[in-house]
Amino acid sequence: MWDRIEHNGYEIWVMPVLAYGPPAPDTLWHYTAYFCRHGADAHLAGQSTRYQEMVTTFRSEDEARDAGYAEGRRLVDLTPGRAPPHLAY
Repeated sequence: MWDRIEHNGYEIWVMPVLAYGPPAPDTLWHYTAYFCRHGADAHLAGQSTRYQEMVTTFRSEDEARDAGYAEGRRLVDLTPGRAPPHLAY
């Protein structure tokens, strides 16, 4: 299921996905995600930026989700045309 947080005027959406097979106690996870401006229609071309981690595995759904959020915040902060929060006036 998709989960969302907001960060510096952007929405970051993350969905943990199973690395393989049906859920089991030792199942590993990946994530797929995207970020967009608050209120954008993320399904339209150019309205969102998609990213994923399908190589590194995470030991839980929550760990994968947290990693997706951390990467999303990093990418939002690197987005051209957006001043870092400490430089915004």
